[in-house]
Amino acid sequence: MDGNRRYAKLRGHKAVWGHWKGATTWLNLIDWWSYFNSSEKQEVKYMTLWALSKENLQRNPEELAGLFAVLTVTFRSIAFTASIHRSQVRVRFIGALTGLPQHVLGAINMLERETENYSRAVMLVAVGYGGRDEVLRAVQDVLDSGEDLNEESVSRKTFCSKLSIPPVDLIIRTSESRTSGFMLWDTQSTELHFLHDKLWPELTARDCIHAIESFASRERRGGK
Repeated sequence: MDGNRRYAKLRGHKAVWGHWKGATTWLNLIDWWSYFNSSEKQEVKYMTLWALSKENLQRNPEELAGLFAVLTVTFRSIAFTASIHRSQVRVRFIGALTGLPQHVLGAINMLERETENYSRAVMLVAVGYGGRDEVLRAVQDVLDSGEDLNEESVSRKTFCSKLSIPPVDLIIRTSESRTSGFMLWDTQSTELHFLHDKLWPELTARDCIHAIESFASRERRGGK
């Protein structure tokens, strides 16, 4: 979800204003996802939103305080979003959550608790997430368990694997043409869809449908 700060700057506002606009897009996306799953023959069962990277935690204190406030309100809003409950979406969080402010952790715990009995679809929210950090954690988990360190053992320790979620099929990114290390281990055969001319707050339902249609039209052979 890239481009909130640029969106704000282009309109003469502080960064936090852009983050609030980005949060509105996120809530809209949940509604679009719910509608798509209810109207199409094939569901998109898993969706991951990268809300905050590990590198983002190095931003200036004023912006971080505003960003944490946005996340807290957004998580609590999602917990009471009708489409989440109507579509029975379970929300799970991944990333380095330790060290986050208590109000953010409280909202995370509430959202996970409110949706813990759902299983029709899963929304992962990446907070304090870094691709290299995930791989390092997976390797350390293997070493701590006493298993042999190999491709199979590391694959079992990624966030996706631990939550019984398949590797990533499609990455959609606004405004940039890079993945920034997102889910490094589970994106070996992932398709990419870049929206160069859109900042995250400008994302529309049509953009999402086009990305899915583009993905569906591709021949995926997994290197074979």
